[in-house]
Amino acid sequence: MRPVSGLPGHADVLVIGAGGAGLAAAWAAASAGAEVVLVTKGSRASCNTGMAHGGIQAAVGPDDSPERHAQDVLDSSHGTADPELVDVLTSEAPEAIGWLESIGVEFSRDEDGGYRLARCGGARTPRLLQVGDRTGHVIAKTLRAELDRRGIAIHDHTALTALARPNGHFAATLHHGEDVHRLDAGAVVLAAGGRCYAEAHAAGILTTNQPGSTGETTDLARALGAEVRDYDALQHHPTGGAWPPPLQGFSIPETCRSYGATLRNAAGERFCDELAPRDTVAAAIVRECEEGRGLQTPDGRPAVHLDTTAIDPAIAA
Repeated sequence: MRPVSGLPGHADVLVIGAGGAGLAAAWAAASAGAEVVLVTKGSRASCNTGMAHGGIQAAVGPDDSPERHAQDVLDSSHGTADPELVDVLTSEAPEAIGWLESIGVEFSRDEDGGYRLARCGGARTPRLLQVGDRTGHVIAKTLRAELDRRGIAIHDHTALTALARPNGHFAATLHHGEDVHRLDAGAVVLAAGGRCYAEAHAAGILTTNQPGSTGETTDLARALGAEVRDYDALQHHPTGGAWPPPLQGFSIPETCRSYGATLRNAAGERFCDELAPRDTVAAAIVRECEEGRGLQTPDGRPAVHLDTTAIDPAIAA
C-alpha cells in the first residue's frame, strides 16, 4: 500500500465531495478551527452544483419571509419534508446569500439595485436568485477560489472506497489511481451528490445529473448504520433536453418556465401549470405521454414540447 502524496494520516474533519455542499462544509469546518481534508473522486470542477443553472432560493424580497418560504417548501413536498430541516434551510437562506456575496458571488440585480428575482415551481412569490444562466457554476467556482485563498486543498481523483468506525473515530480508505491511503478522522461529511445518474443509467433513461452521481458513499453510510428515509424517491427534473442528441440530458432551467416558456403536447395544447411543484409538473408530462398525447423523438423517446417563444428576447439574451 502506497500513501497518496499530499494527504495526511489524520484530520479533524474529512469532507467527501467538491460540490456546493462539500465546499461549504470544508469552509465552515476550517473557520471553526478544524483541520480539514477535502477529497473528490472526479476533477475539482466535476459536481452537480456546476450544472445547477436555475438559481438558488432565499426570502430576500420585500414581500417575502423565511416563514412563507418554509410553508411553500412544506406544501410542495406533499407532507414528506422534515419540518425541522425545512426551518433550518429557509431561516438561514438569506444569511447564506449574504455570505456568498461576501466571497465574491454577484447575483443579478435590476436597474434599481434590487435582486432580480424569479418565481420557481411551488413558490407563491419570486425568490429565486440567479447569476445570469450560470448560477451553480459561478457559486462552485467562487467557493473553490475561496478555499484556495485560505489554503484548503481539494484532493481530486481521490475516491472514498471504505469507511469504518473503530473506537469512536472514522477510518477511511482512499484510492488515487493505484495508490491507497488510510486516513483517520474525528468526523466525516458525506456530500457526494447522490446516486441519480447511476439509477437513470441502469434504467436506460436520460438524466440531467453529472456522471459522478453514482451513490457509493450512500452505500458506505448505510453499511455503518446511517438512518435512511425516502430512499425509494428520486427527483425527476421536468425539463431536460430530449432531442437533438447534443441536448440530450441537458438541464433546461426552471427559470425558462418562470419567464414564460410553456409545456405543450403534440397537438400544441398546454396541459399543466408550468410553475407547479416539480413532481407535479413531471407527473403531468409522464401522464401526457402515457395517455398518447405526447410525441416521440426520432430515437423513440417519449417527450413534449417546451415552447420558449413567449420569453422576452432581452431576457433570453
